[in-house]
Amino acid sequence: MRFGLFLQPLHHPSTGPTNALDRDLELVVLLDDLGFSEAWIWEHHSSGWENIAAPDVFIAAAAERTTHIRLGTGVLQLGLHHPLVALDRMIFLDHLTRGRATFGMGVGGGIPSDLTVLWLDHEMAERRVQESSDSMLILLESEEPVSIKSDWFELRDAVLQIRPYTEPHMPVAMASAHPVNVELMGRLGGSVLLGGDAGLVPDVWSHLQAGAAKVHRDASREQIMMSTVLHLAETTTEAVDGFREGAISEFYDFQVGWNKRPEPEGSPDDWYEGYVRRSIIGSPHDAIEKIDEMNERAGGVGGFIFMTRDWPSPEAQRQTWRLFAEEVAPHFT
Repeated sequence: MRFGLFLQPLHHPSTGPTNALDRDLELVVLLDDLGFSEAWIWEHHSSGWENIAAPDVFIAAAAERTTHIRLGTGVLQLGLHHPLVALDRMIFLDHLTRGRATFGMGVGGGIPSDLTVLWLDHEMAERRVQESSDSMLILLESEEPVSIKSDWFELRDAVLQIRPYTEPHMPVAMASAHPVNVELMGRLGGSVLLGGDAGLVPDVWSHLQAGAAKVHRDASREQIMMSTVLHLAETTTEAVDGFREGAISEFYDFQVGWNKRPEPEGSPDDWYEGYVRRSIIGSPHDAIEKIDEMNERAGGVGGFIFMTRDWPSPEAQRQTWRLFAEEVAPHFT
């Protein structure tokens, strides 16, 4: 089972962005030293809370500081980029990292304002993802110049100026449970990045198999990665209490205040109890039990990529990953 980082990142807008980005890079270096398999870097363009606008640039910087960990865009919002330019940049990154980059793609929309400020709705963005990914496959597979015209981009006698470092192309991933997108990952042998809802996995697995069967490929549950929040301490009480204030502030200030999520019934403490149940917040023993439970409910997945927060303190964040590497991961590996 693989374990890694899903770096949104999430910092309060009052935090100095330069120092916050330095801490994000330091975290990836720590995970490389601790033996984690991968780190996925999100793309966002609004709110100030999740402040990496160019995950490929971040990956280039992280690759210079690390040795083994695989680095993926998690995800590049395809509807915001011309497909030739996006693919060209990822091929460039494939060379710079000597094959350690993964092209994670998707709609985005985790922060709805990312689409709103660029005058897109979710349906339009979803359509663009499918049109863009189809065009990229044609560019990768074609030996002849490619011409494609849509209502938002055009290719005219286009060819890739350099071929990928990785043969036949870099690994790909999609953050989506949409059947069309999952079947595409089945065809390409790519990964599907899901949230923490194990109930989605049976349908995703079915569509992954269907896509693989179209090209006479065998799908694998290792292609499915789940994500959830992770925070560990020596004891359950220490972890739960240390995460409480920041989690409540994030939800009510960011998710409700900025993203316009519905405010839950009951008190913030009531909401936090449910949040703890849905996340992995506790001792290393709690983490083992929760991962076993989620994996069993899902019917088996390739691993977990964890979202982290820095509000308990940078040292508490580092302790989370050290405890996981030393006391949790060995149980599964």
